[in-house]
Amino acid sequence: MQHMNKVLLWAGSYNTANNNGIRALAFDTETGILSEGEGLTCVDNPSFLAYVKEADRLFAVSETSNGAIVAFGREGEALAETNRQSSNGDDPCHLTIDESGQWLLLVNYSGGPVSVYPIAKDGSIGPASDTIKHEGSSVNPNRQECSHPHSIYAVPGTALYLVNDLGTDTIYTYRLDRKEGKLALLHETKAAPGAGPRHLAFHPTLSLVYVIEELSNTISVYELDRAEGLLTHRQTVPALPADFDGFNLCAEIAVSEDGRYVYGSNRGHDSIVSFRVGEEGLLELIGHTPSGGKAPRHFLLVPGGRWLLTANQDSDRIAVLSIGEDGYPALTEQGYDMVKPVCIRLR
Repeated sequence: MQHMNKVLLWAGSYNTANNNGIRALAFDTETGILSEGEGLTCVDNPSFLAYVKEADRLFAVSETSNGAIVAFGREGEALAETNRQSSNGDDPCHLTIDESGQWLLLVNYSGGPVSVYPIAKDGSIGPASDTIKHEGSSVNPNRQECSHPHSIYAVPGTALYLVNDLGTDTIYTYRLDRKEGKLALLHETKAAPGAGPRHLAFHPTLSLVYVIEELSNTISVYELDRAEGLLTHRQTVPALPADFDGFNLCAEIAVSEDGRYVYGSNRGHDSIVSFRVGEEGLLELIGHTPSGGKAPRHFLLVPGGRWLLTANQDSDRIAVLSIGEDGYPALTEQGYDMVKPVCIRLR
């Protein structure tokens, strides 16, 4: 949501339930200044958030063993907890709300379940209507000993969902039955062995999906059949400079609202990698920009295309980057200090 030159945000973190782990922020699109608003308690490690603007409802995972999802609704001028449900697994790390507004879909990193939950008219979350567990492993014995679903995304304008499973090197395509809240598996798309698909982003006009791969530090481009959810590989490019040989794990990916640029985050190199979207949607490297801290786990492209905000987990800092006319971000001196920020969402 935007008011004049203000964009309103939610930020999640790795923090305890009594320390305002979720923070409301306002970003000034003229000055690049971040300012704080209300904070929400009640949640341990609210590492990923989903917000329904029309209903003014916020949903958060509690990324812990025996994890949970928590719903918040407006009570007067503040948000307050509506209810919570078990995530049916350990370390829930990503969630999304179906376009119908009636279903919440969630993945648990540890233990593997992908679950669907009904959302009642009052915004409360009901018990899971479906739970699916992936089986399998891949070549990295330390990170891919079993299934590790890391994200779930709705294919815009459809009832299809894509689930990135880092542990099995697979992108699963599901169709959601919006009457029963059940998922039907349509396709399994294999990434390169050891890639570790983590997050993804859709091109706004082309039938393309960009997948950032945590373990191989690469980004892969897939053509998407929106009718059946079939993915066809088109390109893989490195997210790191050719001369970097240190430890790194990729994290977040986003496409600019005009579809001209793709950005990814590197934890270790601590940078934002920028690409130009070239012919047929394939990627052409622009360069790398310091993320403004350590371990940029997540970032947000601010509507309007002029700013990029990075959640630098290990330096307790949300940094502000200014995007030039050529699509290349530059680090500014602006930012906001917050304990272990790991998610930034529009509100």
